[in-house]
Amino acid sequence: MAETESQQKDRFKFVKGFVGSFRLMHILPVMTVTTIGTFIAILILKGTGTFAELFQNITTSEILLLVFFILTLFFQQGFLGIQNDYIDREIDAQYNKSKTIPDGWVSPGFAFWWGIVCYLLFTGFSAAVGNWADKGFWIIPFVQGATLTGIFYNLYAKHRPISIVPYMLGFPLIPVFAWVTFGFDNFELWHLWMLPVMFIVSFPAHIANELPDFEHDVKHEKKNFAVFLGYKLATIIYWLGIILLEVILLVVFLVYNLNPIAFAIVVPLSILIALSAVFFLWKNEWKTNAFIFNIVTSCIGIIVIGFYVLVGLGTV
Repeated sequence: MAETESQQKDRFKFVKGFVGSFRLMHILPVMTVTTIGTFIAILILKGTGTFAELFQNITTSEILLLVFFILTLFFQQGFLGIQNDYIDREIDAQYNKSKTIPDGWVSPGFAFWWGIVCYLLFTGFSAAVGNWADKGFWIIPFVQGATLTGIFYNLYAKHRPISIVPYMLGFPLIPVFAWVTFGFDNFELWHLWMLPVMFIVSFPAHIANELPDFEHDVKHEKKNFAVFLGYKLATIIYWLGIILLEVILLVVFLVYNLNPIAFAIVVPLSILIALSAVFFLWKNEWKTNAFIFNIVTSCIGIIVIGFYVLVGLGTV
């Protein structure tokens, strides 16, 4: 039986709302952070060695803990992305109508309630983490405190020169979250490299995120970190951050004699993605748009995930 016009419209609305909900969460950055967090969690859970060894020895409770850890991180990041767009919906309606709310994919009411759902989900999943975590239910206030750094960005810091600060604080908290969740049984000193790596990630990730809206931010006197630096200096700094991440990858590989096959895959792939970003920058008159930001995000993700894979595999 053929669908009626009313049924087709309802199905279209459902699909549009479903896709819009993920757009609202800023799904690519959310997935990048969640994937990085997953690799950190696996590294801390299993220690060094092959990934096959992890799956041979992992218990059911550890699997559940890992799943709840991932879901907590995913919906926490999603909540912050939704809150970001919801707060700026009126400004975006004036000068950035490609955002999910102004372009009509979702309504402000839908965004508000989807944000509430994501908040309840990551809070509930953090409670589930606390049930098995090394530090118990202290996980819940830890996650809420970490979320406050993102809320501080959305409500206050976003349009000020200190907009980088929540990123500088938030990214290093990801390995800390994994440590307080899974404990320090498999801790090794080289795991401390996680903290400077995640700190450095905050610069290219944040600046590349701000640059697509640079002209609009200048026009509306929103003096965020990128505007404070100026377009040219901000662009230089975020590329220096990517180069520094590659250098750290090389240093850790050489100092600890890590797996050469993994290194030979990660570095050329990340460089290839970086060069593609440079190509599109050149084609776009050296201006970073949302498309280029997504390429840069992918590049950062490959470098950082590659770092954790290298460290996780251990010495040869």
